[in-house]
Amino acid sequence: MSQGDEKGPRAAIAVVGGGLAGLSLIDALLEQGHPAAELLVIDAADPQRGSSAPATVLHPFAGRTMAPGKAHWRAFLKSWETLQRWCEREEEPLWRPAPMMRLMEGDKLSAKLEESWEEAHTSYPEIVRSRRVEGEESRRLLPGWQGRPALVYEPAAAVDMPGLCAALLKRARERGVRVVQGDVADLRRDEKGWDIGLTSGAPAWRAARVVLATGAALGRLLGEADLRERPGEVGVWEATGPLKGLNVMVNSAANIFERPDGRVGVGSTYLKREGWRERGDGEAKQELGEKMAAALGGADLGRALQIWRGVRGIYGSDHRPLVGPVAGECELYVMAGFGSKGLTWAPAMGQVLAAHLLDGAPLWEVVDARRARQMRLRR
Repeated sequence: MSQGDEKGPRAAIAVVGGGLAGLSLIDALLEQGHPAAELLVIDAADPQRGSSAPATVLHPFAGRTMAPGKAHWRAFLKSWETLQRWCEREEEPLWRPAPMMRLMEGDKLSAKLEESWEEAHTSYPEIVRSRRVEGEESRRLLPGWQGRPALVYEPAAAVDMPGLCAALLKRARERGVRVVQGDVADLRRDEKGWDIGLTSGAPAWRAARVVLATGAALGRLLGEADLRERPGEVGVWEATGPLKGLNVMVNSAANIFERPDGRVGVGSTYLKREGWRERGDGEAKQELGEKMAAALGGADLGRALQIWRGVRGIYGSDHRPLVGPVAGECELYVMAGFGSKGLTWAPAMGQVLAAHLLDGAPLWEVVDARRARQMRLRR
């Protein structure tokens, strides 16, 4: 299958998208025994995709409840195990595990979070440890919080997402996976498979199966379904003053955490879909700085080194990922719609979709893309 034909070079499986979703799938396909030479990654390397964000965390409670459902736990545990394996096999530090401290700020959301924790924490999976702190223990963990109540839990980790994706891509290349840079301009199927045309004008690739792991760009290739963009931004700060030597990662109005390189990440802030590309860095620095100051006691927080602004994709109808076949299309699959929970879901879903492609293993019903029955290829 690795030889070319009159319509261009061929692959058994072409994965469109070289971010966390696509590379999770490629890594799982290789680990489950698929020949590397029959795999293709087409990557546009978009600096505004979620996988390019320089400040990212994985922790069990990314939403508005401390009592997530069974599917969430199943995904988190599988993704945590996968992430740990990835990071431990690389020489460069790609993650920094640390406890997460969720600040109880006296508002309705905090009350809801604490109530849901009280109801659910005794039934958490064995590896998840949590406790409520206040007073001296709270002050020791985060001096700027002045002893007020918080929920502390682990496992959690700050992740160098761009570094992780670069390591996964390098490993795939070294094992023989072919990687092509470019955007997909055209996607057509005939009785022999898929033709994938690129904007660069290079010969179209041929593939028996195509997986679209394009994040927010999915709507450019597939239409009619409720595919939406979720813009956001994160920042990187110098580790000075109260940001130096954080004992915990902080979850309040924003996540605040020490990255693997010792600098401090803060985010993510969600933005309105209209006009987010025109937003200035000065406004972002002020807003993110104010959120950090509220959690850390209002001290001078030093200098912002970087502001990243980008967009993630979600399936608006139910905000759950889309994984599996596109209804009504032959050998066309998606692995997208992870929104801001890519680290929670993508590593796990890479393994699930790989097993489905190779052995026909069942998909998880909660994310099965066939529920999006209106999704159709743009022709």
